[in-house]
Amino acid sequence: MFDTFGRPTNVSRRRFLAQTSVQVGALGTLSIGSFARGETGKSSVAPKAKRAMMIFLAGGASHFETFDPKPDAPLEFRGPFNAISTKLPGIQFSENLRELSKLNDQFSLVRSVCHENSGHGGGQRQVQTGYKSASLEDELPHDYPAVGSVVAKMRGPMSQGMPTYMHLPNGNDGGAKFLGNAYDAFQVYSTGLPVGIQLRSSVKLDRLESRVALRKSLDRMARVASEGRAMESMDQLERQALEMITSPSAADAFELDKESEAMRMRYGKHEAGRCLLLARRFLEAGAGIVTVRMGSWDHHGNAGGTVTSGTLENVPPLDQSLSAFLTDMTERGMLDDTIVWVWGEFGRTPRINNSAGRDHWPQAMSVLLAGGGIQPGHVIGSTTSKGEHPADSPFSPADVLATVYKQLGIDTSHQFLNTAGRPISILAEGKPIRELL
Repeated sequence: MFDTFGRPTNVSRRRFLAQTSVQVGALGTLSIGSFARGETGKSSVAPKAKRAMMIFLAGGASHFETFDPKPDAPLEFRGPFNAISTKLPGIQFSENLRELSKLNDQFSLVRSVCHENSGHGGGQRQVQTGYKSASLEDELPHDYPAVGSVVAKMRGPMSQGMPTYMHLPNGNDGGAKFLGNAYDAFQVYSTGLPVGIQLRSSVKLDRLESRVALRKSLDRMARVASEGRAMESMDQLERQALEMITSPSAADAFELDKESEAMRMRYGKHEAGRCLLLARRFLEAGAGIVTVRMGSWDHHGNAGGTVTSGTLENVPPLDQSLSAFLTDMTERGMLDDTIVWVWGEFGRTPRINNSAGRDHWPQAMSVLLAGGGIQPGHVIGSTTSKGEHPADSPFSPADVLATVYKQLGIDTSHQFLNTAGRPISILAEGKPIRELL
């Protein structure tokens, strides 16, 4: 893989096409990264959305400094920023969300999402899977697949050459777990088209195809010794890689340079802007679900930054890029059939700590939802006067995911077999939030 400056990194080839350009002369490097495609599940639910987009505010964004300010609370609760009016009467956002405040008749908020897990690992797994975790950090042996992998499994490919499930720019995407590697996210960095999916100009397609045939013959012996899901997944990965690197439209989706300077400025030339512009291009080219891990929101007041510094570093790029994305998707006629949701693993503590930061607080968080049949212009639920707990209408992460799955036409009672052979439902609990539908 490549970091955000285009430098190669030591990442397993399971996670990417190859660590360098596809050197099909040594075809062993075509044991490629994890495209999310393959056998689909069945659903009896009529979909309202064709595609999905999750923006994950990694580390846990403060609800106070984003969508649920408390201007009347004491200073140690309300924090250093003012609240501003929005397009919806009586609804306020924190002052650094100036562009989104002009658009909140086009999306809805749930201000009363809560859970019990205050660890980053446990909290992230809960919001990405809908399953509660007894652990704060450590992964469980039979952990559950993330929402992107479930969508990939149930919906299957939308377009030849494009992975169904794409994740950018880096970091933990939750993983497919017992669904198998074929349903892991295809990870992309924010620098545009990674070298790893390009054919060298000297490699012609007929040479590539003959080398793929050679690789298949060499794999027959391994298949005898390694029958089962892993080899089947690799067959899918190789087929999908060949489709992708020979598909001009797929390769085209990675080329940010094909966007006008005005469009790139509109999204912002920071990483958040590049990621959301790439995400729009991926969805437009046929990706089924894109997840974006945005920013670093763990502002305890130590190395992670204070409330003031962390907010100023993260909220303005979110405001610019997300408002541009929602407007762009609307102008292209794509938002109506693309469900978008924005959240982190939890909110932040109501009282600012002695280091001028806020700590982990799963007892209250805000979630933004738009498109894909979601009714816009609603603010559902509220928190107490100091932002400590839901004052009404508490919802769980599973309720949010149930809403997303419903709009995608995915029946959450559908069961998979985990590695122990035990049937596992997509969600064990959680109901769609009817006020959004």
